[in-house]
Amino acid sequence: MTPSSSQQLKEFLKAILDNKELQAEMQNEITTEELVEIAAKYGHQLTAAEVNANALWQAGGFKFLR
Repeated sequence: MTPSSSQQLKEFLKAILDNKELQAEMQNEITTEELVEIAAKYGHQLTAAEVNANALWQAGGFKFLR
């Protein structure tokens, strides 16, 4: 069974906290589409729509997670 999109996003956020290499990638100014590509590179299937709906992303992105 595939995790729901919100579960995928939660797992990706946790991965950012746990992975220094991923944290480094997230420090750059990136677009939503680039974020979706980075997530896919690390095995997380996200959509631009679900990322754009996330309050943390709307507030300035995930670059402050470290």
